[in-house]
Amino acid sequence: MVALLFLIGVSVSLQIGKVPGELPAIETELGLSLFDIGLIVSIFSLIAATGGIFIGAVSDRFGSLRLAVAGLALGGLASFAGSFATSAFPLLVTRVIEGMGFILATTSTPALIANETIASDRGKALGLWGMYMPAGTSLMMLLAALLAGAWDWRQLWQATAFLNLAYATVVWLVFRRRSDSSFGQWPTKPKPMRFRDRLVTALKPGPLLLAGCFMTYAGNFLALIGFLPLMLTRSGEVSASSAGLLTALIVAVNMIGNAASGFLAESKMSRSRIIAISAAILGLAAIGVFIDALPFALRYGLALVFSVVGGVIPGTCFGAVESFAASPAKAGPIFGGLIQGAGIGQLIGPSLVAAIVEAIGSWYGAAVFIAAGSLLNVVFALLLEKFVVTKPIEGAKPATAV
Repeated sequence: MVALLFLIGVSVSLQIGKVPGELPAIETELGLSLFDIGLIVSIFSLIAATGGIFIGAVSDRFGSLRLAVAGLALGGLASFAGSFATSAFPLLVTRVIEGMGFILATTSTPALIANETIASDRGKALGLWGMYMPAGTSLMMLLAALLAGAWDWRQLWQATAFLNLAYATVVWLVFRRRSDSSFGQWPTKPKPMRFRDRLVTALKPGPLLLAGCFMTYAGNFLALIGFLPLMLTRSGEVSASSAGLLTALIVAVNMIGNAASGFLAESKMSRSRIIAISAAILGLAAIGVFIDALPFALRYGLALVFSVVGGVIPGTCFGAVESFAASPAKAGPIFGGLIQGAGIGQLIGPSLVAAIVEAIGSWYGAAVFIAAGSLLNVVFALLLEKFVVTKPIEGAKPATAV
């Protein structure tokens, strides 16, 4: 059952993966600037950036299952509508709605996963949940590359719509009678928290720093994968379809880091140091990716390192939530804060990179942005060690150093 819930995240992440490989075609057909392209990549995260913490309040009222199904359905309908866009504005509007579906689904699914796992397995399950985005994104990028020439971007949008709507139906039929039963201690419909309490929980130093770690990572990751196909095709190093395949592989190997995070969490190294070391390596690798003088094979290898090592960060962040939640009810706002942090990073990252690159006329601007974001991530992670709750969630292992 946990695997079926994992596929919720994969399904909504198809909405992210359908974009990068199609950017050259969309740019040409709609006559867009690089900044417009950056918005198409990033505006998907607008709702997550502005309301991630408070989506949990909606979940409290309507239930996690209903919210997950609604997110899948809403994203599917928006993707279908977006396939008929003839200019940037309607496409951007549908991307915002797709993003709303994404945030509804991804903030509600962790509670469903907690329902299906025993306390001793929950941390690892939630750590592996962090694989949903690279899994869905790389899968769709791979499909887009393989279908290049046979399908245009509009057909890809419609296929994504069908998959999300179909899976919304599957999830509802499978889980609607299971929502009241649970292995664990986190109920699907916890006692609602007041708005003020939810905000106070998410803005405590520990959860806030954890969200900051996720923010800087997410902004860096989307900035790299979002523009890499365009950079490769503009430079003439590879064709558009090959650029899509190469970028899909980069996203896919991110899952190696996601999977490793669950096992690294059981080592003697604290989670904060795991995040700090990963962020430092990620930043150094990114600098090499954008140095034109380096051989293509070396730059691509550094992009793979960027993705594998960076993949450790989201799983570690998700797995660390229990270390900051003094009660089951307080885990929801912290998860929401993580998603909101990621949304902020994904919203501003590609847009800032596009603006910097256009201003200086070189992709070196992307390297500077990612290096600065990685340095900030290291600082947040090192500060994180000071803030751990002393009272563990009932039924879970005692909180250890984060």
